[in-house]
Amino acid sequence: MKRSKLILLLVLLVLIILYLVLRTNRPQEKLARVFDLDTLSINRIEIYDAQDTLKMVKQNNVWKLIYPVSWEADSLKIRDLFREVITAKYAITPMGTGKEALEKFHQKDAEALHIIVSDEKKSIHTLFSNLDNPYDYFRYAGSDKIYQLKAKVTNNYNTDLANWRSPHIVSHKEEELLKIEVSHPKNKYTLTRNGFQWIYRDAHQEFNIHPANMAMIKILNILEKLDTYIFVDSAQAEYAHKFKNPYCTVKLYLTGNRMQELKFIEHTQGYYLMMVDNDPNVFFVVVWDTVFRFTRHPDIFKMQGLG
Repeated sequence: MKRSKLILLLVLLVLIILYLVLRTNRPQEKLARVFDLDTLSINRIEIYDAQDTLKMVKQNNVWKLIYPVSWEADSLKIRDLFREVITAKYAITPMGTGKEALEKFHQKDAEALHIIVSDEKKSIHTLFSNLDNPYDYFRYAGSDKIYQLKAKVTNNYNTDLANWRSPHIVSHKEEELLKIEVSHPKNKYTLTRNGFQWIYRDAHQEFNIHPANMAMIKILNILEKLDTYIFVDSAQAEYAHKFKNPYCTVKLYLTGNRMQELKFIEHTQGYYLMMVDNDPNVFFVVVWDTVFRFTRHPDIFKMQGLG
């Protein structure tokens, strides 16, 4: 090999080694957790802005909303909050400090989204904002140092109550159901379970329902998982009187001497409003198919498959 080529190879080798050494020894950006808390001990979360406030507590290992309504929290939303925000890390080098930074990053108290997370020993109060960027900015209450977090907190974890409520309204497995009593303008009937056999009965007839009857299967499916993300709160004056004469009423007789009553009234086109156990404090918007399943003609229940 020529001397000139050997020198070039040696120079190239030295440069590669130098690059690797510099890369290995370069200073790393220090990271810290946004909420330096024991995640297993976190038992309270408060989220508020200039308009609304949400409060959630952990009771018997289940997260529940306690303000502005009392309701089980959406477990998937809570999981995402812990993963993307509560246990997230941020670069400790501030993006800005001082009064000008508070204005630049929209971090004044009245314009930011506040998130307070508490465990059994302490609380950490943070303020989040976004400037139409891929990531949010935040600071700790009482501090004017602004940091960046690689998450869309203000978009995904704001005070919109609909995002935090558990959508599960009715959930009963078939083996929990003893009898289903239905009344609507065209009929009144009962579905009674005897072991694995369902029996249809109304004022004119009684018969066993085939196990593959789709009308019966669809009723059982909706009663096992009747969900909605659309809630109507504080509308008792507007709707409560209409539930005195509902379009459809479904009474569920359950194991353990339990009972649940569902009432439906017509709402907007393609939707019904549902009230559970005569509670007028909150109504639930459900699609028309939910009610349609209970208002089928009796002959549909005689089919062996389709329904």
